[in-house]
Amino acid sequence: MNGFVAGDANPDLLIAAREALGWTQKRLAEELTRLAKAEPEISQGYVSRAERGSLTVAGERLELFAKALDVTPDFLVSDAKLWSLGEGCLYHRNRASTKASALRRLHARINLLRLHLRRLAVDSTVPLREFTLVPMRVGGIDGPEDAARALRRTLDLPDGPIDSVTAVAEQVGALVVPMSLGGREVDATSLHPPGEAPVFVVNTDAPAERQRFTLAHELGHIACAPTPDLDVEEMAQAFASELLAPAAQVRGDLRAMPITPARLLQLKAQWRMSAAALLRRAVDLAVITDSRYRTLNTQMSALGWKTGEPEPLPDEVPAVVPALVAAAVRSTGGVDAAAAKAGTTTESLRAMLGDDVLGADDD
Repeated sequence: MNGFVAGDANPDLLIAAREALGWTQKRLAEELTRLAKAEPEISQGYVSRAERGSLTVAGERLELFAKALDVTPDFLVSDAKLWSLGEGCLYHRNRASTKASALRRLHARINLLRLHLRRLAVDSTVPLREFTLVPMRVGGIDGPEDAARALRRTLDLPDGPIDSVTAVAEQVGALVVPMSLGGREVDATSLHPPGEAPVFVVNTDAPAERQRFTLAHELGHIACAPTPDLDVEEMAQAFASELLAPAAQVRGDLRAMPITPARLLQLKAQWRMSAAALLRRAVDLAVITDSRYRTLNTQMSALGWKTGEPEPLPDEVPAVVPALVAAAVRSTGGVDAAAAKAGTTTESLRAMLGDDVLGADDD
């Protein structure tokens, strides 16, 4: 017996693991050459054939690819389904200028994160919560605002601001993972394959108030079933606004005093929304005119609030994923063993989940 993992690499996983690192095929070929000390060097064409499935990756080749890609050989041979943006269960909130390569990396990262978490759940005493939320049909008579109000009723949320949007997402069965995405190009991404718990990745490079709104936006994608003619991003935006600041409750506060930057900061502390989002809420609810909205936007921009508002909100802390991972670490005997069970390296798992989730390094 040679000790190698049996089976051939799944070409889709080869591609996803490479794209999750942000590498081109040429960059992977260079890393394979370095690790194997190959001469002549491994070519980009070799990697391309492997990813097309026209070249078998097994045995020593499998071990080499796994080492280069920061995953385990058994992970690469698994029969896993990966999801793309066009399949209706993968969403992201990003700037229009975001490069396609950045989105490919993001999609690969959340696909791999989902697989790693599901593998960890096998050895965790904390089971994945069943996702039972039935999305509400929106478009026509019922809009996304109706879906937001329905979710508040379903979860028996009290009137007023929501204490923790993360807790709300976890209450419906979602897995929330705060993660640095290397800048502000993308605020979040979510993946909700049929029959599974949704996975929400929220960018920690954004301020907490932005993260809260973004997470509410992602909740809109799973709480609403839009008609074909509805813009899904506008739908999620309207859902988030109503979920965080219901019109019937926030309108009185917006009308109580003249809307100024100082007043928006007062409302920010009360409603746990950014001043910018509250200003948008004020014009959408016809509390202020479009002209006043533009004037206030200009004032806030001059104050530097577009890059960072004063009086930031505290970060929210997930509970479900940390508990699941902690139980898996205890069950497997340590962080290194849990990472191997997840199908990756300890360093890679730490980069995804953070030290707060995984705890101290193994001695």
